[in-house]
Amino acid sequence: MNRLVIAALVLVSAVALATERLPIGVFDDATIPRGERRAFDVDLAAPPEGKEAVLVLKARLDTPQVAGYNNALRITLNGTALDADRLLNKPLRVKSRGGNVYSMVAGDLFSTFYCPDFESPDSDPHYGLLEGYKACLFELRITDLAKEGKNALLFEHVSTVENPLVLGDCAVVFREPTAAWRAKAGPPEGPLPVYEPDAKNETAFAVGEPADGKIEVKTEAMGVVVQSAFSTPAGEWVHGSNAYFRLERRTERNAESVVVYDTLTNLTTDNLPIMHRHEAVLGDRLEKVWIGGLEQASASASISESSNPTTYAEADAGGVGLISLDDVFRVHVRKYCAPGIAGIGDNNLVLRPGASYTAEWAIVPTRHGDYWEFLNAARRLADANFTIPGGFAFLRTEPITDKWTDEQFSNFIRFKDAYYVCASVEYPRYKGYYTHGVYCQQLPVDQIAQMLERWKRLVPGTRTMIYFHNFIDILDDSPERFADARVLLADGKQADYGEPWDRIFFPTETNSYGPEIAKNVDQILDQIKADGVYWDEHEYSRWNYHYGEPWDGVSGDIDSTTMKLVRLKSSVTLLSAPWRLALAKKILARGPIVGNGVPFTRELAALKFPCFVETGSITNCTQAHLYSPIALGDHLTERSEKDAYGTMLAALDYGCVYHWYNDVTVIPTHVAFTHYMYPFTPVELHGGYVVGRERILTKVSGLFGWGDRSAHETHVFNDTGCEVASYPAPLVEKDGKTYTELRLPEDWAAAIVRR
Repeated sequence: MNRLVIAALVLVSAVALATERLPIGVFDDATIPRGERRAFDVDLAAPPEGKEAVLVLKARLDTPQVAGYNNALRITLNGTALDADRLLNKPLRVKSRGGNVYSMVAGDLFSTFYCPDFESPDSDPHYGLLEGYKACLFELRITDLAKEGKNALLFEHVSTVENPLVLGDCAVVFREPTAAWRAKAGPPEGPLPVYEPDAKNETAFAVGEPADGKIEVKTEAMGVVVQSAFSTPAGEWVHGSNAYFRLERRTERNAESVVVYDTLTNLTTDNLPIMHRHEAVLGDRLEKVWIGGLEQASASASISESSNPTTYAEADAGGVGLISLDDVFRVHVRKYCAPGIAGIGDNNLVLRPGASYTAEWAIVPTRHGDYWEFLNAARRLADANFTIPGGFAFLRTEPITDKWTDEQFSNFIRFKDAYYVCASVEYPRYKGYYTHGVYCQQLPVDQIAQMLERWKRLVPGTRTMIYFHNFIDILDDSPERFADARVLLADGKQADYGEPWDRIFFPTETNSYGPEIAKNVDQILDQIKADGVYWDEHEYSRWNYHYGEPWDGVSGDIDSTTMKLVRLKSSVTLLSAPWRLALAKKILARGPIVGNGVPFTRELAALKFPCFVETGSITNCTQAHLYSPIALGDHLTERSEKDAYGTMLAALDYGCVYHWYNDVTVIPTHVAFTHYMYPFTPVELHGGYVVGRERILTKVSGLFGWGDRSAHETHVFNDTGCEVASYPAPLVEKDGKTYTELRLPEDWAAAIVRR
């Protein structure tokens, strides 16, 4: 064991050294390969009176550069695993410079960053944590677990990644007791803000179209010019028609937006690459930018992701947002900002000889510098405010639940208020692999069918579902059997999901794979007789593009410097869109669909079936902002009802309601916040509260109403997720309207049900 003292002293301030016992060094450094552990014996004395014992260390996954994090580290002291409640030096969720919020702990697994040293993540322009939190530093309270004499300390590398786990500067220090994070705020006093939906849904603005691809939008508060530019194979950006293509622009002014239609026609005899970009030019007036709903800490950033194809700029007075609307632009979209500029663009568009395509996008001005004002206008433009009928929960059908009593099943479904309950077809496994693809059709389903019937008998009104995934297949002969449907990477190899047996295919109405994988749905509806289908990753799976035949007619890799075509490629989403639309209509004619991920194509989105997004990072909620705003529970961090309630509150910060994820890991014992969450028809989303036609859900205090005289019924939940009877929430009258007055302590929430 390393007798570290000097190195550990850097972890304690000079002032503290004068009053605290010196740190007890454990080791300078330790490297742990994947799947292995390192044990240390630490001799400790009792903490001085009034002091607590804190384990301090640094941890990282060794990589040449910073690249996110993994829940790789488990620490056990005297047989007890340390968990989230012991973390002292940072909150459980921390915002990064790139706008994402990262979870620092998943149960008893600590989030360790990929990096070459312990300091580099802190200055990284994307992954670096805000407010000075150190990514690789952990301080954990151990007073109750430490004992005088020898203590057994165990470190484990529990991730599946090959990168070694590197630990450093590990010591036990004694210091003044520290709050678990900080004391929670009580209910506010004094005047409260009034929250009610905007009754007008209209923005006063004027539109002008100067030359050179510009559109000028002026509100009462500010004016902004949106500049468009298009690439040519000559290596130049242009603003209008030229020898390579013809540009015809049409604009349409609506109550809250300007919709732009740019029709591009290839005038050449070759496949023509055309990158296009549209930028709100604000200069020094630009104060903040949201890319895909993520507030950016850096002046320069770029994200290519289709779920939320928006960029919003807050200026010194008002704001302006840009959104791609048509299928191709949405699939190809690049959202970005640079000093003084906020934009959207397409770096992947290729047109056949003589072909025409219309890029459709919109400019959405706002009266205030408020992302939520922009988002709600964009949601109305996208017709995204449709009803979410009820909650959702996974519930497996396998030996662990076969032993459950009727009461256990009934309580599980009722306490989770699961309108949709989803199982899967997965046993027996194929060579031990998780079951995906056409192999499901060979599996026995009688037991699953009986279990679904049991659920419906125990909780009448339950809508049963079976898991379905249309892109992955695990059978050994699938690459030959479905050779024309393999998703190919740029190097010609077939794409997979991270394991060689999880091969990825794309279904179409004419290739070999489409008709075969569709038979899984026949099995679900006709043999198992489930009410509907849970459709996982329905837009694409891991890889957006296929480098092979057939070509989608609009996609390619373009050299950003020369602006010439490098190679053709196809969007998996666009290739499979007709097949997926037809199958979705077939399912909906029989029963419901719940999807994972939002639709990218307008025809599929128009079917208005609820979809959620996964929340391994809670900021994934922004991906649901232009469709059904549902956050699936965080399977990484939720280990209890209280954990799940924490995710519900975090989801409200991003304007989302909640669906349950973990099944046998999180088994509720009482009525949860979700009991009052549905049905929910969005009217407006906001940070910390959402307004639906039927109810308002909030974690913030205020006077809440619908701008009318409706009666309200209010249910309040405390910071552990338990309903509090008779909590004061008076109905007050103001200016001829009714409002519920809510004064909520921190981490409390309420559902205001409209009557």
